[in-house]
Amino acid sequence: MLGTDAKVLALDEPWLVLNGKVRGVFRIDLDITFRGWDTLRYEIEQMSLPCLPHVVVGHELPDGVIERPHLLYVLPHGSEVWFDPEDPRCRKDIMSLWRGVHAGITKEFLPLGADPGALANPMRVKNPLSPFWDIQVWNEQTFPDLSEWASWVDTSTSRDAMIRESAERLSRLDKTTSNALFTTLQRRAFELLREMRTSNDPVYVETIASGDRDRLAEALFNRLVPEAISMASHPKQAMAILYRVTPFAAERWDPARASRDDRKDRGACAAEVEGLDLHERHAVGGRYGAAERARKSAQMIREAIAALHVEGRKISKSEISRRTGLSRPTVHAHWDAANS
Repeated sequence: MLGTDAKVLALDEPWLVLNGKVRGVFRIDLDITFRGWDTLRYEIEQMSLPCLPHVVVGHELPDGVIERPHLLYVLPHGSEVWFDPEDPRCRKDIMSLWRGVHAGITKEFLPLGADPGALANPMRVKNPLSPFWDIQVWNEQTFPDLSEWASWVDTSTSRDAMIRESAERLSRLDKTTSNALFTTLQRRAFELLREMRTSNDPVYVETIASGDRDRLAEALFNRLVPEAISMASHPKQAMAILYRVTPFAAERWDPARASRDDRKDRGACAAEVEGLDLHERHAVGGRYGAAERARKSAQMIREAIAALHVEGRKISKSEISRRTGLSRPTVHAHWDAANS
């Protein structure tokens, strides 16, 4: 609730950020429109969930269409989760369960356009008190607690897998084609981030300094649109995949681990080569370089295997070789390391 001096005026703000250290609300962000409140309610009533959302917040158009609503499920009073990873007294298993339940509920709503990327910022919600939105209160009796929710949803859900599934649904492509396009665009997004970092791109520098990952995702999206469109037979399908890829890449990007030149690692062997002659220095550097190439090859193989798992495709050394660009003997040489 920023941008106002009076607390009472803050009640009108269109967005609010809930208490992140005492979590009592699950927010599900539906990324599509519905014909009306009754349509949305009917769709939710058909789902295998313990109750309706307690509050639904969205924008109602003059023709009754509801745009991109937020569903809010509230935990019962006294069942809020203490969520402070920095405090050793805070139970990690309970925090993990809270995350798992939130992801599990989100997974249930994928057919209705749930955005898994919203799990990265779970406390920011459309303000039900704001005149900017329209609201419905559908449930004032049933308030499942965390353990009850855990018995209704899959708490082991992978957010990465959900994002891919969501992209598949948005694009309406088959799973294999959708995942292949997602993987390609994801790789290009990270390549572009490295390029932006190396060139000190002003948008990149500003967004990293401010922590505004939403703006970084928007910049990625705008710059990758031409490439994405060229990769698919229908532009709308490519845009749908890119719409899921860019927030995922922006949120996962860690500038602290990014090297300005992936081909060089200056100073890595400084301690080992001190006092050695040129021939000995070259020998140390050669061993280090060989070890780094082996590590990177194993990592590429590992990532390709994970992608094939997600796509549900058969895993073979020939397919891994094709995907990574590594020779088949190289794949064979690092196969055990990649699978350890």
